[in-house]
Amino acid sequence: MLKSSDLFHLSFYKKSPYTGSMEGMRFYIEKVQENETDLFRVWIFPGPFCFAKTKDDLKQSRTFPFAEESLVQITDWLNAQYTKRSTFWNQQKSIR
Repeated sequence: MLKSSDLFHLSFYKKSPYTGSMEGMRFYIEKVQENETDLFRVWIFPGPFCFAKTKDDLKQSRTFPFAEESLVQITDWLNAQYTKRSTFWNQQKSIR
């Protein structure tokens, strides 16, 4: 399982998105702006391909306020999404 300390601080996301994976579940975290408000958009998707090469219908996303406190919420959401579908995600790590 992920820990909030596994994610970077806000200054990182101001410059670059972050990609990672957890047992077949890949994720992509980026800073976006909606209605002049900065937000985190967090995507989850199955491997084996990268975000850009994965079909959009296989991706799921959620937004969070762009704040340091949101990193705990993002971690909790990612862990919950993994737990809900752990069998599916584990199957993805064996697909190459």
